[in-house]
Amino acid sequence: MKKTTFAAIAALLLSVAASAQVVGSWSTLEGQNSRIAERRTVAVSDKAAWEKVWKEHSAEAPAPAVNFNEESVVAVFLGETKAAGVKIEIVVQNDMIDSNRLNVFYKEVRSASKSFAAQVICHPFAMVKVRKASVVSFEVNGRMSIPENRQAPKNPRDDAKVRALLEALPSFDGR
Repeated sequence: MKKTTFAAIAALLLSVAASAQVVGSWSTLEGQNSRIAERRTVAVSDKAAWEKVWKEHSAEAPAPAVNFNEESVVAVFLGETKAAGVKIEIVVQNDMIDSNRLNVFYKEVRSASKSFAAQVICHPFAMVKVRKASVVSFEVNGRMSIPENRQAPKNPRDDAKVRALLEALPSFDGR
């Protein structure tokens, strides 16, 4: 068997294993093999909606337990990708102004290393249990690659934005 065929089969088996779901206690679920084939974000706040989303995502396994009196679930589905190893990073923040709101920031991450990535069709997903909130907003930061041992380049417009914002604020001496 050729090495590339073996590597592709191994990557496929790993992606199937990574998408195996935990029914007991959990906080984050992620993997490469969702049955949801389109790009979508979902905030689930009740059991009926959770059962519906879960059935679309994984018809075989029972939905993991969620205490919807105190928790909700946020989920990001990337749809179809043609390479294994695509991940979704999710950051959940409490809104500083509205305590009933959660802000969910997510991005698609691909390794920038020169290592082998199997060319297989995957459907990456990530689900996170969060505190119950009446409003959940999603914001995507787009696809990005993580450079090997390098810092991200600085955006030259950031300094100008901060300067313009500070200049627009009233001064403390009443001018």
